[in-house]
Amino acid sequence: MIIVGIVIVALPKKAKNDDGGKQTVEQEKTVESGDGFNIEPMSDKDIYFKPDSALPDNPVVNDMMDMANGFAILRAAYCDTELWFRFNMIVNDEIGRVKTDIIKDKGIRRAAEKYVKALVNSLRKDTILYKQSDSIVWEKVMNVYTTYADALFSRYALEHYGKIKKNDVANYMDIKQFIPNYDSIYDLRRKQSEENGRYLRLMAEQTLSFDRECLYTVEYAHQRPQEERHKAIPMLEKLMTSGKFSRYLHQVWRTWRCMRQVAESPSRDGMILNMEYNKMRFRCLNTILQQIINNPKDIYAINDFCFLATYDNIIRYSEFIYGNSAPLEQMILFPEILENDEQEE
Repeated sequence: MIIVGIVIVALPKKAKNDDGGKQTVEQEKTVESGDGFNIEPMSDKDIYFKPDSALPDNPVVNDMMDMANGFAILRAAYCDTELWFRFNMIVNDEIGRVKTDIIKDKGIRRAAEKYVKALVNSLRKDTILYKQSDSIVWEKVMNVYTTYADALFSRYALEHYGKIKKNDVANYMDIKQFIPNYDSIYDLRRKQSEENGRYLRLMAEQTLSFDRECLYTVEYAHQRPQEERHKAIPMLEKLMTSGKFSRYLHQVWRTWRCMRQVAESPSRDGMILNMEYNKMRFRCLNTILQQIINNPKDIYAINDFCFLATYDNIIRYSEFIYGNSAPLEQMILFPEILENDEQEE
């Protein structure tokens, strides 16, 4: 589904009180499509990760909170710059409202402040003309983004919290410890049928193991994954909101997000539900965080948290030149779609 007919709309101005009690006028800007949805900036909204309950004063837990919010700021501000480039939307004020003081670490807080300020200063507030100057602005944005991202990845590198080898991670994630016959289950991806779908759904519903339930539900999603309202979507949502921990939660979230977005719109000009996806991301992060609170030295849980907290938003400008980044992720997560198409040809 390609969304067309997108226009810039200035919504009615609304008055609000500033700190001195005076009324100021704030211009609300959005992008409106003929399909009845709006595309708005994220930076001026509640984009932050919050704990479900009071947290212990633990250095590792504090770092997890700062990491999640540091990357939330990175993603939201960058996605708003894409609105500047794609829709000529002036987003400087919205980006400037990012709350960097939510980050406790002084070094990362300063890096976030510089990031936000540099983006605001890099984006022109006049009417955007698609000339060479825009490529210069794009280069500035990417340099600013990379500088802040590098600071985050360096500060919260996994090695700060313990040693872990690739083989150890592979063994930890090995599906065969939960589903010994996984090879035959995986092979069903190449044999799309209603019967296989019913079998995998039944296995997911009947197992007493939450890890196996996650795995079988993901495999169920691989049966006819291009269906717009796939029955696996609410099943995946139920797993993520259960509060139960699984080492495969990040896989559940990625599968769910990709299916939702491709069904919503693969277009650069369509609605991207990053606010909704990140709300669910934070639900999963809270579950993983509880695991870390119970055992601050659980390097595997910390690794799970790091992966999910640092994972990119769906973006409009990706390596997939015909749309947003969701179709590219679909090719990665659901390679059988292309394989089955080639076999049919």
